[in-house]
Amino acid sequence: MIKKSIVCLFAAASCAMLLSASAMAQDSKVGYVEIKEIFTGYKKAQTAQESFKKEIEAEQKKITDMEASIKSLQAEFEKNKDILQPDEKSKQEAHLREKVQEFSGLWSKTNKSLDARRQELEEKILDEIKAEIKSYGKKLGYTAILDSRVVLYGQAGTDITQEIIKELNKK
Repeated sequence: MIKKSIVCLFAAASCAMLLSASAMAQDSKVGYVEIKEIFTGYKKAQTAQESFKKEIEAEQKKITDMEASIKSLQAEFEKNKDILQPDEKSKQEAHLREKVQEFSGLWSKTNKSLDARRQELEEKILDEIKAEIKSYGKKLGYTAILDSRVVLYGQAGTDITQEIIKELNKK
């Protein structure tokens, strides 16, 4: 008897959960966005990317100039090494090694700095995008807005990527 009443209670609870889940699903409004596409279409992200590209080019020029200077020093050394006095030859070799180490340090420091800057810019833009998605969702009564990478299927009209891009570019 107890077993039968537990089974009945469990069945009643399951039915109640299914009915409430069904009712909730009817009231739910879910959309999804393609974040990469938003980055591509968002004018502020494009401007930031162009600006960052210029930073990269400026840093690459510094590195290229230093590399050319080292190659010139090395060529000069190679040309004159047979006629140099041993102590002068040692001094120039040491100077060349020092310049190569300096170059290596600059290259490493520049890469780390540019990586950090890129990440900072991407995070800032992504925060703006997330804020707009949240605002858009609240304004239009969405229950959830998902990243398209986790959506296996979405009905027509549930991809709101273009709407988000339009809202972001209005600002």
